[in-house]
Amino acid sequence: MEAKALAAADMIAAKPPQALRIARDLLLGDRKPVTDRIMLEGKHFTERLTSDEARNAIMAFISRKTA
Repeated sequence: MEAKALAAADMIAAKPPQALRIARDLLLGDRKPVTDRIMLEGKHFTERLTSDEARNAIMAFISRKTA
């Protein structure tokens, strides 16, 4: 059981930190209607797609596919 927990923690730790902060804030925020949260998540997602983090991840993915 501990090995599974540590593996899950490693997977979470490998995620983009800013995206995790946004997701956590969305989950722990005020109890708004679900549709409001979905719209806010979409806004954040769109903004994150243009980040350096996203560009680097996409380029790494593409370079693995072409190798």
